[in-house]
Amino acid sequence: MARFVKPGTVVISRPPTSTKPDLWTRAYHQARQVLETATDAHGRKLQVVELPEPEPTRIGKRGRYFLATYANCYVVNGAVILPRFGDPTADQRAASIIKDLHPGRAVVQLEINTLAEGGGGIHCATKQQPSPL
Repeated sequence: MARFVKPGTVVISRPPTSTKPDLWTRAYHQARQVLETATDAHGRKLQVVELPEPEPTRIGKRGRYFLATYANCYVVNGAVILPRFGDPTADQRAASIIKDLHPGRAVVQLEINTLAEGGGGIHCATKQQPSPL
């Protein structure tokens, strides 16, 4: 999962180092390779910032679809709403990285394990819904 945080800067969610190679780790390596060679609309190389995910062993047993990624945050006026998963070291590291990328905004972390259990996150859950016809 990758997100542009400002012109020319993209943050990419990095799987935990303990993760065995699977579809997500392959997708991460492929995305990282593409982003490292990509340029912005003005031909400038992108700045790629890694956002490490929490270690699964530190957040407890989770279901098959649990999505533990900090990149699924939500930027609002004056703040960034950031997931918290219960791995204090990873949660604090993510908050610090996001704070550096969004100067002048508060970083507010919320425990979202129920939402993440279904494969979702804060950014996904805040999308607009069309009104019924």
